[in-house]
Amino acid sequence: MIWLYLLTAVPLALFILYLLVMDSFKLTKWPTLISTVVGGMLMYLVSWLICRIPPIGESKLLISIVEELCKGAILYVMIARHKVGLLGDATIYGSAIGAGFGLMSNVFHLHHLVEVGDVNGWHTIFLGFEAAVMHIGCTSLLAMALMMVHQGKFGDSRKAKVIGSVVSFAITILVHYIHALEPIDPLILTALLVVYYVVSKRSLFKKNSKFVHEWLDAGINNEITLLGALKRGEFTTTRAGEYLLTLKERYAPEDFFDMYCYVQNYLELSIAARSNLILKEAGLDPVKDPENAERLEEMAVLRKRIGPTAVRSLEPIVDRSQVNQWALSNMI
Repeated sequence: MIWLYLLTAVPLALFILYLLVMDSFKLTKWPTLISTVVGGMLMYLVSWLICRIPPIGESKLLISIVEELCKGAILYVMIARHKVGLLGDATIYGSAIGAGFGLMSNVFHLHHLVEVGDVNGWHTIFLGFEAAVMHIGCTSLLAMALMMVHQGKFGDSRKAKVIGSVVSFAITILVHYIHALEPIDPLILTALLVVYYVVSKRSLFKKNSKFVHEWLDAGINNEITLLGALKRGEFTTTRAGEYLLTLKERYAPEDFFDMYCYVQNYLELSIAARSNLILKEAGLDPVKDPENAERLEEMAVLRKRIGPTAVRSLEPIVDRSQVNQWALSNMI
């Protein structure tokens, strides 16, 4: 009977392995990956306890809502704290959460069948695999949707991001609920889910790679040119430098000096982050400069000192997008 419990981990291993092979940038951190799997397992326990409440546990819709909210809570926190910056990473971590959740679901379900003496070998394994595929698929779908929301694909305002997040959760809950209704034969449904997952993730990683290369190409050359010009005091040689000069007339000299230092630290860090990402794709170890940690701390101090208005006025130069903030937090 032990082999049945061991086989419950097969979906987790297969799907995570597939995604890791597809990820050309190899940015996944194993400690984070393991913690997301464990987090998914713990969230199943939380949802299981909640669903033991009679009004909830008796409704497939309420069960779908509770389970997707529990899984999505981990993702939302990771993305909001800039622990994830790319669609590829989000998909891997989302799938890991779903796999951990599905693993615990399978173990609990199998334990129940063993207790009642209703274990039917491969049929039991198949049903567990089908449920795990659903959990992995739903959570990876939510991960992609939340990443697009936080990247500003549907608007940069706080209201747009809140609405986008709510819609993302609603779509995932709907998919989960439709699956729970079993509209078609489980074997056909599982086959469709697997095919969709494999094909969609393959397409996703191609788009992810294209997006990263465009982000690198659009930024690194301009930032190197601007940083060199600022260090030489040649503000008028670049449009960004000219824009920075226009701010000099609107702020006190000491404030403008802090803004200048803020921009220079940002450029140093951004160039280092983009360069390390290029090294990672080439299979090389990133360069760790101990001074970068000091630059990050100095940026935080300067950001508070110059105030939110000045920070917003520097946004044409200092990119505060989701991917940039992730890069500054994780790639230096």
